[in-house]
Amino acid sequence: MQYFLDSADTAVIQAALAKYPLDGVTTNPAILARDISPDDKLSDTLLKIHELTKDKLLFVQVTSPNTAGMICDAHKIIEALGGKLSIKIPATPSGFTAMKILAADGINITATAVYTTSQAVLAARSGAKYIAPYISHIDNLSLDGAEIACEMAQILKLHNLDAQILGASFRTASQVERIVKGGVSAVTVTAEMLDTLASHPGTIAEIASFEDKWNARFGKDIFELL
Repeated sequence: MQYFLDSADTAVIQAALAKYPLDGVTTNPAILARDISPDDKLSDTLLKIHELTKDKLLFVQVTSPNTAGMICDAHKIIEALGGKLSIKIPATPSGFTAMKILAADGINITATAVYTTSQAVLAARSGAKYIAPYISHIDNLSLDGAEIACEMAQILKLHNLDAQILGASFRTASQVERIVKGGVSAVTVTAEMLDTLASHPGTIAEIASFEDKWNARFGKDIFELL
């Protein structure tokens, strides 16, 4: 099971990496536009993120709408950043062609904005290693994003396709839990969602009960009694 952080804010990334067992950081054009100051250079921020993540995986998305432009974008990103990267390519007809060409060159590809199982299969056949359905965005179309993501994972496994579903765009912790239970092996979540996944009122109540009983009996920290 892999957990990635959705962020381009270096302070948020540093804090999350210190707290949780993350496998890397994902970005997209919207995240970069939101998190990077107009005064900061894009390449400098991405390089800093790479330094923070060290040997973990960093996802960066192309912005060109056509195949030739996507390929050019991918090579420029790799040249500028180096290190352990996954290039995000949209699941469009032009994108599938770009995936196939880039994957043949040994480049790690993530198919992004995937909405259907057919797109997932085509992306896997085109060489994508990760396939990212946007769970809440699919829900917005009056469909069940979590169920569709699980179906994608099952189909890839059924047909022995070498790719992982990377669940993205969650609104609730229950969405994350549903797709993990359904066989999805990677998710990308915000720092806020990580905190939600890591805590539960029941755990907090149990710890408070332990503390009350301990203090009533001993009244000191355990290291003072050993």
